[in-house]
Amino acid sequence: MEVIQRERDGVVAGSILAGKKGIVIPLVLAVLAVLITYQWLKQKERQLLLRGQPVPVLVAVKDIPRMTKIDKGLVAVRRVPRQFLQPGALTSIKEALGQVTISPILKGEQILGTKLVAPGVETGLAIKVPKGMRAVTVATDAVSGVAGLIKPGNYVDVLGTFEFGDGKKSDQKSFTIFQNVLVLAVNQSVGPESEVARARTMAERVKGGGGGVTAFLRRPRASTVTLALTPAQAQALVLAQNTGRLTLTLRSLFEGRGQQPLAPSTLNSVLGIQEKVMFVPRPWHEIRGTRVLR
Repeated sequence: MEVIQRERDGVVAGSILAGKKGIVIPLVLAVLAVLITYQWLKQKERQLLLRGQPVPVLVAVKDIPRMTKIDKGLVAVRRVPRQFLQPGALTSIKEALGQVTISPILKGEQILGTKLVAPGVETGLAIKVPKGMRAVTVATDAVSGVAGLIKPGNYVDVLGTFEFGDGKKSDQKSFTIFQNVLVLAVNQSVGPESEVARARTMAERVKGGGGGVTAFLRRPRASTVTLALTPAQAQALVLAQNTGRLTLTLRSLFEGRGQQPLAPSTLNSVLGIQEKVMFVPRPWHEIRGTRVLR
């Protein structure tokens, strides 16, 4: 009887243990499922919050035509949900200022970096000419062009030397015709951006076996300098260039843009004598492109 009772107790205990396992295991699995679901929901919530987070983006405040230089009146910073931010969109006005549009941009459209380009040979010179001014080119050489050290964006003075003699005695005079003149271009370089574009072009030629390195290193000397002048100044410069010899002097970047009165220089004032110097005609030279023939 005792044996039978013990067997009955063992069966009951086994049944109870099996019942507990049948409850605990599903309970643990249910808790794990709840935790996993909670983590998944939190992750989705963070993703939705991130996609809806307001971020700055640069947009056009009016329709902007092609080949227009961007200024503060054309663009503004707006905040949009991150999910609506287009790839390559600019986020500050500073990034776009001075850039040129290569395709039209509609009002309210986000400003993409792929639609802007820095002023250079590709955009032409007209985009850099100040309003009301004219671009006029002066022929220079190593002496009259400050040894080719003038760069776009510098300021120069324009000097002219003219012959007033009678053919036997020299009566040359030099005048400072214009002061504080903006340099728009030197040869076909309109600034650092065009040099970068030129280097990129040469690199592409190297890949194609076009001997671009040699061409890039063999830079053309500064034979022309393009200046920004008023229409009246441009007219006067053309006359002076066809009448006498012009020389450019480079102004310091650390001085003001003021002008000072300068009296013409003559041989008498330079040498301190009254006699006229014998006139010696200078050899003529013809300018063809970037070559000077004497």
